[in-house]
Amino acid sequence: MAPSAASGVSSLPSGFAVFITFPDLLFTFEFVFSYVATLLYVVHAVFSLIRWKSS
Repeated sequence: MAPSAASGVSSLPSGFAVFITFPDLLFTFEFVFSYVATLLYVVHAVFSLIRWKSS
């Protein structure tokens, strides 16, 4: 048996430590970029629709 299994302690980070690991930091930038890209697309679509309706 592994030592962590015997003691019942998980080796996964918990609390705020989950957000400061390096791969999670990279995922944070991906989520922010995808949010900004989606927001810009929606704004573009709305203004394109307004322009199309006014012509």
